[in-house]
This record gives sequence, C-alpha cells and structure tokens, in this order.
Amino acid sequence: MSEKTRLVWEFGRFIDDLTDLIYWRQGRCLPYGEGITFWALGEIVKAQAGIIESDEPGEAAEKLQRAVANVASSPQEAEWLKARLAPLVGSARGGAAPSEADAAGREESVAAWTRFFELVAARAPFVVVFEDLHWADPALISFVEHLVDWATGVPLLVLCTGRPELYERHPGWGVGSATR
Repeated sequence: MSEKTRLVWEFGRFIDDLTDLIYWRQGRCLPYGEGITFWALGEIVKAQAGIIESDEPGEAAEKLQRAVANVASSPQEAEWLKARLAPLVGSARGGAAPSEADAAGREESVAAWTRFFELVAARAPFVVVFEDLHWADPALISFVEHLVDWATGVPLLVLCTGRPELYERHPGWGVGSATR
C-alpha cells in the first residue's frame, strides 16, 4: 500500500469511527481509456446515488432521480441536476459529459455538479476523494479547483491524492485555492 493510499485509508477509518453521519465518496482517475475525462467524478456521483456497474441504464436513471430528489429544493432543480449528472453515471440516452468544445454546456454542467455536491453536504458533512489526480484530464482538474473555490457554506472536504507528476503536468495546481 502506497503512503498516499494508506493516509486516505487511515482518514477513512477515522471518519467511519465517528458517531455522526458523514458521507464519504471516492473516485479514481484512470491513466488511459476512452471516456475517462470525468470518470472519478462519475464514480463519486454513482456512489452517492447507489448505482453499481451492473445496473442497466434505466435502473441507473431511477437511482439518480431518487438521489437528486432527496436533495433538490424543487422539482425544477431536480430535473436540471439530473440532466447534467446523467451522462456521468451512464444513464443519459446518447449523452456524454460535455467536451472542451462545448464551453457553454461544460459551464452549465460544472454549475450543476457543484450544486449537487453542495446539496449533499447540506444534509450531512461530505468528504469527496479524488484519487490519482496526476492522471486527471485538465477538465477534471479545472472542476476540482472550481469546486474548492465555489462550494461555500456547507461542510464539504475535497481530498485529492496524486504523485509529484501532478505538479509537472499542472504547475499551478492548488495555488491560490481557497481553504474553508
């Protein structure tokens, strides 16, 4: 077990031993493959919704609908969130997470993803772990930085692990990020 993995494991054990409810969700960045830009984010959303890999798209959509309805402040917000989270969990028909070419769609999705995390954290403290961030696509790095800078007023901890290569690929990583 690597040092970074052991530290996350120890922290997770500490959280598990607490009597209060704390949501703990992890996503791992993959080194290669198709459609992996937001893989880690998708794993986190799937875990929060109770979606497992063997779920059919319809079943994943139902689970996502329930998870979103549990936190959304209105049916309209729930639909907005679901539409932007669905591509992450594989329940969107023909949909995919927004690409770099689709800047407007990406901004809307980032706003929805951030809002979903804030809503979950408003119910109970929320720890999100992005593992192996050194393999992350620049779009995911940008989202994590956005989340840290913009999610406010809720007990949300964003924990990231990565090898030193992260700083080689993204020299400004973590510089100027807000600490709350």
